[in-house]
Amino acid sequence: MTTELKRLRDKVAVVGVGETEYLRDSGRKPRELIIEAVQKALDDCKLAPGDVDGMVGGFEGAQLFSYSDLAHNVGIKYRFHGDMGDYSGGNTGSFHLAAMAITSGMADVVLTYCTTTYGSLMKTLDGEVKEETEEVTSRVVPAGMKDSFEAPYGSNMPGIFFAQMANRYMYEYGISKEQLVKYLGAIAVNQRHNAVLNGKGVMKKQLSYEDYINSRIIADPLRRDDCYVISDGACAWIITSAERARDCPNVPVYVTGMGYGCTPMGSADALTQKAGGYLYKPHESASLEQALRMADITREDLSFAEIYDSYSIQLLLSLESLGFCEKGEGGPLVESGAISLKGSLPVNTHGGHLSHSCIYGATHVVEAVHQLRGESKDCQVRDAKIGMVSAGTNWENYVTLLRRD
Repeated sequence: MTTELKRLRDKVAVVGVGETEYLRDSGRKPRELIIEAVQKALDDCKLAPGDVDGMVGGFEGAQLFSYSDLAHNVGIKYRFHGDMGDYSGGNTGSFHLAAMAITSGMADVVLTYCTTTYGSLMKTLDGEVKEETEEVTSRVVPAGMKDSFEAPYGSNMPGIFFAQMANRYMYEYGISKEQLVKYLGAIAVNQRHNAVLNGKGVMKKQLSYEDYINSRIIADPLRRDDCYVISDGACAWIITSAERARDCPNVPVYVTGMGYGCTPMGSADALTQKAGGYLYKPHESASLEQALRMADITREDLSFAEIYDSYSIQLLLSLESLGFCEKGEGGPLVESGAISLKGSLPVNTHGGHLSHSCIYGATHVVEAVHQLRGESKDCQVRDAKIGMVSAGTNWENYVTLLRRD
């Protein structure tokens, strides 16, 4: 498998990215946002809609605006399309299908797009955009076994699920609540700092630790600023062969490594392992190790990392599972400043889901491209050469490594 993957190393490149404004409530429909982001991505690389002959979706892309509808509205004539993965991981995993399609000759130019309109959805529910994610997700009807075993007891929103993980984490590693809150606060403050420097996300005001500690508790020990920010927005990117990329106006951003890991888990497992089992996610480490082997580099070669972060505790656990520190040592890592823009591994340089926007990991991809093209302005990582994007669920994970010459 590793040998086969190495044949794809640096064979394709991202040549264009596009994004809308990110707002709490745009008042716009998903198709409007998607069309805008796609057109901006095309303009960015000076390609016409007719040049696109492949589309690969992740999550909340084709589900909200189908490939055929987008093609009809924009003028794309595609001969290949496909979906990759589930939820957030699919957007990062889209590179797998795109690379295989281009190198096999099934497509020459591949488009990926994604959107969310949670803010507008909330406004249609009660006329007011809520501040915390739980007030959106608590209204979603639970499915399957959640109906019988979780929802009747109040576990009907992600905040409770991740709070359970945080409490189990304290138990497993002998960490006090006060110490864990400091660790999570360090993540929230750092990502708000990055978001304000980025300037394109939802949150525009800096967050002090005092602000964080005084914010409302959503599900103990998680506070408001431990949760992803509700937002509307869309983004898109365009991939083509390394050869064709050289004729595009932007610095090519090559796909140099890809990895996937999975821990098969049925519905019963999900119920019994939620808090404890999810602290140990070997699929995250496996996906990064595979990508590193393909790229023939080590973790120390990474200039920055964009890691899925719906909740601060999720990012803390991923830093450990991805192998950037030992289990139970994520807190001291983030508290040391290692994940800051000037640290040894800058993480979520645009502010991530906690402060920039929540577009299912898609903005993490766009930010990685901007970083490698040297376009991130006040939140630019110095001499950025190789970046990691990691996203997935609690049972699977995708990693894509991007680089510039």
